[in-house]
Order: sequence, then structure tokens, then C-alpha cells
Amino acid sequence: MLEDLKHLIELQQVDLRLRQLTRQIEEFPSQLAALDTQLRHALQALQDRRDRLTQSIKDRKKCELEVQALEEKIRKYKDQIYEVKSNEAYRALQQEIEATEQEKRQWEDRELEAMIAAEQLEKEVKEAEQQMKQVEAEVAHARQQAEDAQRAREAEADALHQRREQLRDTVSEEPLETYDRIARIHDGIALAEARDEICQVCLVRIRPQVFTELKRNDQIILCDSCHRILYYLPPAPVEASSQ
Repeated sequence: MLEDLKHLIELQQVDLRLRQLTRQIEEFPSQLAALDTQLRHALQALQDRRDRLTQSIKDRKKCELEVQALEEKIRKYKDQIYEVKSNEAYRALQQEIEATEQEKRQWEDRELEAMIAAEQLEKEVKEAEQQMKQVEAEVAHARQQAEDAQRAREAEADALHQRREQLRDTVSEEPLETYDRIARIHDGIALAEARDEICQVCLVRIRPQVFTELKRNDQIILCDSCHRILYYLPPAPVEASSQ
């Protein structure tokens, strides 16, 4: 095979792999950002439950104070009832006592509701804390894997950049310029394998005479349809089965 053609085939493989690695390396910050978002959401879910629990405890405390205040108010009314001089005043105090006791029962109901809510929220907080620990462990593991993969990609890319320069130095000027021009036009795919008289990229049939010349791999030939550099790979020899 023509040395220029052999090196161009490898150069295209290197360039395509470098393009893939570059995309993956560029996506790394967004991968870390997604992990940070996952961790932040778990933390926010935990904080929301803690805030709700704190508010529930405050609500319960408020109910307790209201009940205590109303109990004191009822006690004072009952003390006053023995001091009144008229039936009207007596009935008025009885009504106040009944109204205050009714209000006290309402606050007691709220206190019970707040207590039940707090118990449920305590369970939710514990569950959220467990979830938070799990998410932290998963995110830490995923971050480590992503960082390891990123280092491996960067190391591979560095090696491929060196190999790319070596290959470009070995290719003659004119074939290299042709390769670069076609690669710019065709999104990096400058070469195409010719197999069974068909270009394997554009799938257009190659003229028999051209295909015969291609099989010698001793010159740069372009596809008549997609204008990529064609190359031919002989089929692998079939091993004779042992009898």
C-alpha cells in the first residue's frame, strides 16, 4: 500500500478519535454540574423537611401557650363568679367561661394535630437524612469515576495529538492538503473504504476500471460521487480447516 495512503488511513482514525475525546472532555464540567445538582436537590429536600419540622414544633408550642393562657383566663372567670351580685352578671360569666372553654378545646385540637404532624415529620427527616447519605456516597463515587475517566481521556488525547503530528509529518504535502480539504467539507470523514466496487460511505458504485486501480493501493483516487479518498483493504485470508 502507498505509504501516504496508509498513513492517511491511520490519521483519519486518530482525528476521529480525537474529535470524540474532545467532545467527552468538554462535557466533563456539565457532568460534574449534574452531580452537584443531584446533591443540592437532596440537601434541599432534607432542609425542607427540617424547616417543616421546626415550624411544626413552633406551632405546637404556640398551641400550648394559648391553651395555658385560656386555662388561666377560665380560672379567673371562675374566681369571679363567686363575687358577682346579680344573675345577669352570673350568666354573663358563665357564657364567657363556656366560650373560652370552647376556644381552649379548639387550641387543644390544633396542639394534637401539630404533635401528630411533628411525629410524622420526624420520620420524614430521618428518611431524608438516610437518603442524603446515600446520595452523597453515590455522587462521590460517580464523581471519582468521572474524574478518573477524564484523566484517562486527557492522557489518551495527549498521546493521539503526538501521534497525529508524527503522521502528518510522514504524509506528502499534496495528499495531506487533499485530506484536510475533504475533512473540512465532510465533517472529518476524508477517506472511504472501497469494497465490492462500492464506496462504503456514500454507497455509490465505483466503475470497474477504477476499482481495479484501487485494489493496487498505489495512488490517491477520489470517489466520483462523494469525492473522498478511496482505499481498498484485501479480505483476510481464510484459514484452511484441519482434517
